[in-house]
Amino acid sequence: ESEKTTNLAIVINTGSFTSKGELLRGVFSYERHQFKFDKEVGLVMALLFLEAVFAFTMVAYFISDDAVYAWFYGMYVVAAVLPPLLPTVFTVSVGVSDNRLTKKRITCSNSEDILVAGKVTKAFFDKTGTLTRQGLDYLSAKCTGTWETESQDYSHDLILSMSCCHGLTLSMSGALIGNPVDTIMFNASEATMAGTSSARTITTRTGNNVKVVKHFDFDHHRMTQSVIVKKSDGSLVAFVKGSGESIKKLCLQEGLPSDYDSVVRASAKAGTYQISMAQKKLPKDLNVNDISRDTIEKDLSFVGVINFKNVLRDETPEVIRLLEAGEVQCIMITGDSVLTGIRIAKEAGMVKTGAKVYLCSERNAEGEFLWTNESDEEVDLPAFDHLQTGRSGVELAVTGEMWEAMLEYDPSEAEILAEAIRVYGRCTPFHKVSVVSTFVNMGYITLMCGDGGNDCGALKAAHVGVALSDAEASIVSPFTSLDKSIESVVEILKEGRCALASALASYKYVIMYGQVEAMCNIFNAYFRINFTEYCWVFIDGMWVIGMSFTLPLAKAAKTLAETCPTSSLLGPQTVSSVVGILLINFIFALLALNSLFNQDWFQCRQWESEDVSNLIVIGDNYEAQTLFLVMGYQMISTAMAYNFGYEWRGGWFRNWVFVLLVVIFTSLHFWVTLVPGKLSCFWRVNCENENVLYSIAAGEVLPIQNPFNTTVMPKDFRWTLVFLMIANTAMNICWDYFVVNGLRRRWARKERETNLQFAPSKDTGDFETV
Repeated sequence: ESEKTTNLAIVINTGSFTSKGELLRGVFSYERHQFKFDKEVGLVMALLFLEAVFAFTMVAYFISDDAVYAWFYGMYVVAAVLPPLLPTVFTVSVGVSDNRLTKKRITCSNSEDILVAGKVTKAFFDKTGTLTRQGLDYLSAKCTGTWETESQDYSHDLILSMSCCHGLTLSMSGALIGNPVDTIMFNASEATMAGTSSARTITTRTGNNVKVVKHFDFDHHRMTQSVIVKKSDGSLVAFVKGSGESIKKLCLQEGLPSDYDSVVRASAKAGTYQISMAQKKLPKDLNVNDISRDTIEKDLSFVGVINFKNVLRDETPEVIRLLEAGEVQCIMITGDSVLTGIRIAKEAGMVKTGAKVYLCSERNAEGEFLWTNESDEEVDLPAFDHLQTGRSGVELAVTGEMWEAMLEYDPSEAEILAEAIRVYGRCTPFHKVSVVSTFVNMGYITLMCGDGGNDCGALKAAHVGVALSDAEASIVSPFTSLDKSIESVVEILKEGRCALASALASYKYVIMYGQVEAMCNIFNAYFRINFTEYCWVFIDGMWVIGMSFTLPLAKAAKTLAETCPTSSLLGPQTVSSVVGILLINFIFALLALNSLFNQDWFQCRQWESEDVSNLIVIGDNYEAQTLFLVMGYQMISTAMAYNFGYEWRGGWFRNWVFVLLVVIFTSLHFWVTLVPGKLSCFWRVNCENENVLYSIAAGEVLPIQNPFNTTVMPKDFRWTLVFLMIANTAMNICWDYFVVNGLRRRWARKERETNLQFAPSKDTGDFETV
């Protein structure tokens, strides 16, 4: 009956039960890490809102006789205090750095992470294909028959295992597809392959044909991969490959060479990537579809080991040096042997020259963690505080299994030890995630760099993920290096620090622009005056957009500095910078008005209108133009103070677009201040009736609206205003450069000096303070 009708099924639930499924679920459920300014922005907006309420109240009080005009003018002041450009400054800074990274062949799928990269202090690296070159070089093999020598005369079983025990498939063009290590091993066996992934036929170099009838993918928890092959005579054999430690546990002990452990250990210490092989003969009548992996992977007979050359990338030592110089601690997380990891870490510079390395790979009979040196001699750990500060001269290395045991035994103690651990070996993807997540929970901003599918979890767990691959790793990682070079890590961190510094500079400028404009409006309400139409065009248009959008164009510094820029919107550095310049600007505005009021030619705010809401006519007075000239230039001079790059961006003059705008705006501003004429009449500043221009708001050529028919100021007062503008600029720059950032640099230097750091002497191996 079922063959004649269509059967239907109702799906009541779905889930992710495979590693690929978990990967896809992780991609679709990605949640961005909360950054410091994400948490503070709400409080900033709340404080600005309270200020806006206060400013609105002040304006309403000053213009209380005209409620409608007071309402609209007050709302305009509110809009100044809460500038609409504020959300865009971070986007612009990020977009500029994103474009520069793209030109360096670094793609970014989540540009917000560029800002987070500016605060990275811990960088984790996979080993194979990341710190070392992509792919491995086949070195040699050792089989049971010729264990004492590395002969090219391999046993039949070793050749067959190298030919069959992998997950390679063929493309339509006949090229091998799969793990690079499997490809190198298969090519070394000189075998050929035909068929699909579900029905592969292997021809060994001796001419024997075997068929792969069952395949188990590499399991990161077991550290093994296995296949069942059917020989030409119908017999079945299972081949299992994996790490030396995992294969030893699965093999019959009488079949292992007596010096197996020492050979595996020596290879690992030499930096050799080693795979062990084992086999198991199965009954001919076995139903391979029903057999479990646990049944296959036990009571195995040892076959041999295959050695690959693990060569460090040429650029790795320099990249690690630059990162360490930039106060970014580099840590290795690898699935390979912890001893191999130590060797590569030393070559790369992650472990200081002359430092002692203690490793933990097992527990003793009492369940205590057993620490040994590189000579396999049991040692005691130095005091925890000495480990954290580096005074002990000891670096630590642990296996992923022991790391998990430490976390379970005493999480707080594990976190202390983590400060001194430089190498995590024999790590599964779960172990890698655990390590990175621990540092995230400790409050560090982390970066993970890897190239394989087993790095996906850690790439996602870190604040910043950098993939040196165009496969699975690039899906979950916000950054992908198209050139597959770890030099991209340095470029990302440089651009991250530049973007963060630029974003904070633009943020402070837009906040300051709002404060200065709000002060202008309150002064105007108090004096019952206003600026003319084109004054507002420059205040709300040309100046603020030009300055805030060119501040982020500064290029990144050439090297990583010893400090990171602040990411706090309410930290002492940001608040002192903004409040200090705000007070300076307010003082200079008062000085300008005081100077005006003390002029013998000055007569207080007179115009030919009794309607103070008539904005067209109440701008032709000396108070308005004095405030416009002095406080208007504060919007330029404040940007000049915030353009300094310090350690994270290029020099002040390297931001040439910004410098060009400053020169244009300053020249125009000083010309309008000093030279009455047609140009100054564009703003109705220093203007006489014969030079008045057409007014868009009035729809006609509107004469000067005061009894004097002029707004021209005496020459000596014009130079007084120019002097005040220059002095205001100098004070703003001195405050931000020498006071705010001078104290920051001094505090950072003092913190580094009080943080006892030790480095080994290359000659003696002793440690001395640096």
